[in-house]
Amino acid sequence: MKKHVLLSCLATFIGVTAITAQTEIGKKAKLTENGTIEVEDVQLPKNYNATQNKQQADVLFKFGREANPTIKNSRGTTLADIDNDGVDEILYGIDTTLYALEGDGTILWEKTVLGPILLPPTVVDLDDDGNHEIIVNTGYPTTVGRVYLKDNNGEDLPGWPLNFDDHWMINAPAVADLDGNGTLDIITGERAGSAEGYVHAINMDGTPINSNWPVQVDATPAFTPSIGDVDNDGNNDVVIATSSTGMRIYDNQGQLFPNFPLADPNISYSYQSPILADLDGDDDLEIIGSNHGNAAGFYVLNHDATYYPGWPIALGGWTYSPATVLDIDGDETFEIFMSDRNTSNDGTPLDVVYGLTPDGENIDNFPISKYGGTEGVLSIADINNDGVLEVIFPSTLTDAEGDGYIHAYSIDGSGEIDGFPLRPRGFTFLNGAVIGDVDDDGMMDLTANSYTQTFGQGIDSSYVTTYNLNVPYDENKIRRNGYKGSNSRDGLVVPEIIAGVEEFSSTSINLTPNPSNGILNLNLSIALENATISLYTIDGKQVFSEERSISKNEAIQYNFKDLSSGLYLVNISNGNKTFTAKWVKK
Repeated sequence: MKKHVLLSCLATFIGVTAITAQTEIGKKAKLTENGTIEVEDVQLPKNYNATQNKQQADVLFKFGREANPTIKNSRGTTLADIDNDGVDEILYGIDTTLYALEGDGTILWEKTVLGPILLPPTVVDLDDDGNHEIIVNTGYPTTVGRVYLKDNNGEDLPGWPLNFDDHWMINAPAVADLDGNGTLDIITGERAGSAEGYVHAINMDGTPINSNWPVQVDATPAFTPSIGDVDNDGNNDVVIATSSTGMRIYDNQGQLFPNFPLADPNISYSYQSPILADLDGDDDLEIIGSNHGNAAGFYVLNHDATYYPGWPIALGGWTYSPATVLDIDGDETFEIFMSDRNTSNDGTPLDVVYGLTPDGENIDNFPISKYGGTEGVLSIADINNDGVLEVIFPSTLTDAEGDGYIHAYSIDGSGEIDGFPLRPRGFTFLNGAVIGDVDDDGMMDLTANSYTQTFGQGIDSSYVTTYNLNVPYDENKIRRNGYKGSNSRDGLVVPEIIAGVEEFSSTSINLTPNPSNGILNLNLSIALENATISLYTIDGKQVFSEERSISKNEAIQYNFKDLSSGLYLVNISNGNKTFTAKWVKK
């Protein structure tokens, strides 16, 4: 299937029959082999929409606007503190308007763009000035497309947007320091036609990072690029696939890796942007994702174009699942989470969400078997404050009235947590949810996007709905959040050092000055015996480590003037207690 036809036929949804008094009928969405989306009537399980399943979360607000009648959003919303008030805003595109919403649903600002916005904005501080920039792709085969770079007030930066012959700038932009010069770059795809596309690597001023970019591909770029040093040579690389001609890895000079493209006529890609992580501790990165086609399944791929032992894992049908990768239990081994659209027509539960070891074996309590599949974004967090993580995901279903589902299942095998599923208006298909505290009330909340489809019989709407989860907000309980796990969309996962074996929310590392030219003073408000003080780059590379015992409020000073400018993580741990803070080297 080619990416450019993925959402082109939403208007071909099949209408549903009336609900009878004896049967609860819902709607199941799926992607067909010819690239259209169709909907069929399905029988919901008994009491699937019963009043005893009433959601316990409070709706903080629901924001809706008229949507594009043909194409809709996928992969969720973006949370980011763009006005530097210490509270996240919600960024979301509806058709040709980009919205920045406050936590009560009011509009901070809205900006009109050329071409529809289909994926969540990418938000980072590109120039390290303390303010976020917002990168948004627009377009569709029947419209114009652009790459926008906006400041935190929504204004276009000089030289932007970029226009590549009005082509659809496909998927979301990814951001990373690709060329190793200490500044962040924008890596994104252009669809010139079904048999022609380009991958761009762009400086903040809108110019290519070097003369080798963009690189041309022979089909539609299939997903948001992922960026990391896959072969551990000290330079970042770009992982991208086309819809029909295989997987590719390019180095930062635009040169294709040996043995690539890896093409199989039975394998196609669309939407399943992969995650990059070191699964075996050898400092190389594995490529973790899913695919559709005649050989649909989950894969882990090495950078030499061979499959990792135990992979791929075949599925009975297609999936557009992006992977989520996380060390859930602190044992320094990643777990891999994938999803499947599996949805029966008679209410029978099927395997839907998979939790897998690096070797492709099921972890305890997985797969999650339920009625109603998913191939959207999987977020992982403890959202009910019980000390156990939940997997939060959307659904292929709506009920007959058109209300969708956001599910949350505990990883301990106890099933769906109290108060779920949440019921936003419209389809959550191919989307997801993000966790935060957007209203700054100290309580955790969940934001999901959804849309209605009237099949040409009315006006379609796109919604953002935020729910108060009624538990205290704790950033450390949010482990993977939203599309590709971060607002940079780079897909790179490194070992976590923020969450320790125990949590001590009342204690933190005090760092001064911050930012600094290299002198770093730190202290803890508690004593810590046999501790290790470590300094990591933002991509997880350790640049300093020292073992020592720390006295309460002891002043400790280091001189890091020789380090490159950038963001670092300071980590103090004795194995039982772990504290982490961010430090900026100017």
